[in-house]
Amino acid sequence: MRTNRERARLVHERTAALRREMRARRRRRLNAVCMAACLLLVTGIGALMPMLMENVSSGGVSHASGTASLIAENGALGCILVGLFAFLLGVCVTVLLYRLRGADERRRQDEPDDED
Repeated sequence: MRTNRERARLVHERTAALRREMRARRRRRLNAVCMAACLLLVTGIGALMPMLMENVSSGGVSHASGTASLIAENGALGCILVGLFAFLLGVCVTVLLYRLRGADERRRQDEPDDED
């Protein structure tokens, strides 16, 4: 027969386990959505590249010495877009690394200590 304290402890442990499982499912769903969005973005840019390269072959590039003019008709606007894409890539990598570090810390906290 268990005491009320043991029952309460078991209820709290089970509740904590269910919450961890729910958080893990939510993280997996979010990761799947992010991967799908990135895949669509890469596929969309890949689908646009033939059209952009067509401008190069037809001589529609306004600034031949830089590749930023491939993205926009104006060379300065192309440079701004390339800078914006580079910034967004940096933000994405930073967020990814931050999330990986947080997941590693959570995993370490969830593991039982073997010191006892």
